[in-house]
Amino acid sequence: MLCKVADLLVEVPATGDMPQRCKEYLYTGEGQPDIVISAEEYKPERWPGLESPGLDYMESGTLFFLNLLQFNGMMLHSSAVEYEGKAYLFSGRPGMGKSTHTRIWQQVFGEKAQIFNDDKPPLRCIDGAWYAFGAPWCGKDGINQNKKVPLAGICFLQQAKENKIRRLSKQEAVSRIFSQTLYRFKKMENLDLMLQNTDSLVRQIPVFELENLPEPAAAMLSYETMNRAAQEEL
Repeated sequence: MLCKVADLLVEVPATGDMPQRCKEYLYTGEGQPDIVISAEEYKPERWPGLESPGLDYMESGTLFFLNLLQFNGMMLHSSAVEYEGKAYLFSGRPGMGKSTHTRIWQQVFGEKAQIFNDDKPPLRCIDGAWYAFGAPWCGKDGINQNKKVPLAGICFLQQAKENKIRRLSKQEAVSRIFSQTLYRFKKMENLDLMLQNTDSLVRQIPVFELENLPEPAAAMLSYETMNRAAQEEL
């Protein structure tokens, strides 16, 4: 299947449930693929006990995100919401409430807040600006939209008894991002690309830590802080 994902032409094996997941991304125009994913490259040993369709989903995603490094891109395990034409990403360890927080955004801001990838949005720097994208790799619930949205901010969530937010230093931001993306590489060149892309990301995009309760006040705090920081970066 030839798909267009993150502004790249991607050949994805039509195995497992990938045809269904990719239907909004199918490309019928002309052009050669930028990335070719081959089922022959799949490594089941990376996922002990996992069979199709889960294996096809995990392996095709891993190979896509590995190749994405060569196109000034990366993946961040996060829930991505678009509001007023900007993308805001919420990340953190499992159980920190990423999806819960973006759904509270929808409660607060209504239909104007759209979750366009609920698990693994691709990020790319294109012509000097960072964007977040919808993609077929979007989590078990399949929540995604085929969108390209300018990235305004990233927030790492921590559960707490009160709502507090602070901007992370670049060193802290790099550490948090590495914990929620691909980071085990056999080839040093891939590690170098990841470091370069992450450095570019944190230099341009403000990154925060939000200690929060699952309530509307936390959504307002994260939005107002990130939006203000994004305006200051202009």
